[in-house]
Amino acid sequence: MDTPENYYAILGIPSDAEGDTIKRAYRQMARRYHPDIAGPHAALEMKRINRAYAVLSDAEKRQHYDAVIGGVIDMRRGSSARPRPQPHTFDAAEDIAFSDLNIFCTKGPFRAGPVIHSALGVISALSSSRTVEGMLIAAGSLDGKGTLWQVVHDTVRNQVQFITHPQFTVESLRELRFSPAGAMLAGWGRLGLHVWDAHSGIRLWSYELGQRAVSAHYSLDATLDVAPGGKRQITIALPLLTADSHSPRARGVRGTDVVSHVMGTLDASLSVPIVCAEEEIEKRQFWAIRLRSLAQDARTLLTLSCAHMQNEPREMAIVRCWDLTSRSPLSKKIRPHIVASIVVGCCADCAPPYAVTTNARMLALVHGGQKILLCDTATGTYSELLSGTMGGSSRMAISPDGQWVAVAREDSEVNEGVIDLWSAATNQVAQKLYHPWQVSALHFADKELIVALTDGTIQVWQ
Repeated sequence: MDTPENYYAILGIPSDAEGDTIKRAYRQMARRYHPDIAGPHAALEMKRINRAYAVLSDAEKRQHYDAVIGGVIDMRRGSSARPRPQPHTFDAAEDIAFSDLNIFCTKGPFRAGPVIHSALGVISALSSSRTVEGMLIAAGSLDGKGTLWQVVHDTVRNQVQFITHPQFTVESLRELRFSPAGAMLAGWGRLGLHVWDAHSGIRLWSYELGQRAVSAHYSLDATLDVAPGGKRQITIALPLLTADSHSPRARGVRGTDVVSHVMGTLDASLSVPIVCAEEEIEKRQFWAIRLRSLAQDARTLLTLSCAHMQNEPREMAIVRCWDLTSRSPLSKKIRPHIVASIVVGCCADCAPPYAVTTNARMLALVHGGQKILLCDTATGTYSELLSGTMGGSSRMAISPDGQWVAVAREDSEVNEGVIDLWSAATNQVAQKLYHPWQVSALHFADKELIVALTDGTIQVWQ
């Protein structure tokens, strides 16, 4: 939107209104337009009210907003020429009553939990881990920086900062993964993969991805664990690196290398790869892997590929599940094999965002731009969620048990900041979660949904 909305007009207040006036106007509007009172049709107006209040109640955000819409900044005083809001008197009863109106929801299985206000800007990746102390939440940004928080009994405690390798000057963090106990954190974009100590934020290892045919952050995956003897290690599913250095890198999309690295060893040291070749590499038949996803225990690999199939005029999308633990009966060497293969439709109709359960059993993907396919590799079947328009800014996450799919469509102002919580059992929307800003990242923990907004806010739904 080229011209921002008039937040003063939305709340019905003058441009020089003080803090108490802004708060009082917000409460009056909230009593009138909250969906619990006015009904679901008032949700869009309530979002506008929330957005206006979020800006005008914050002195720094209000000063910037005033300058954008034409306010004059007086550099002699270092502030806007308009009077700034004065501190208001704290009324505990009223503040508690209105504390949850900025973020609200319809009736359903989730309720609003703790809120984290980060300084990361637009958050591009989220992850979490349950520990004996509570829950760890990690968030990464497009400039390669990140923060770890510890949440104990809905209270946000320690913060730890982490950053990618300095040689990746324009690196972004698009994926984050915790080790099962939360001691390590891995993150990557398209340039490099990094591992940090989750307690200190110290970077333990970085791996440059330039030699691999990495097309997108979802074309690789990684899991963290403790190796025999107590050494920490990472297992990575990467585009295949062929032995012939003169072969085109594009051949790498026809197969997967599953390799591991032990922390503390030489940076370039990787284990002998377990090769999962979708088709014979030497053949000219078209085959390209779009998505790779490792189960948390690194025993299973899920791939989504596009390929020519016999008697099919167009390339088809195929979901495959690989067993990475099977061995040859004679040599006893690991020989991965396909345990499930599902044709889900024309490749041109299948698109991101993608979401995979932590055991790599179920995959959710966009089909035809208007619905979501939920594929179950254990049963060899898939179901459809009639989501509506799913564009490039849409976000999606699936719960570890495959019971819930969270979808932020962001295709219009009506849907901006709204998350549809779909039940996989009924193929119906079970709940709607409303936020005042656009959703930039989604992550399902064990029993929580973690949402990042474009203003840097992180909301936990429990």
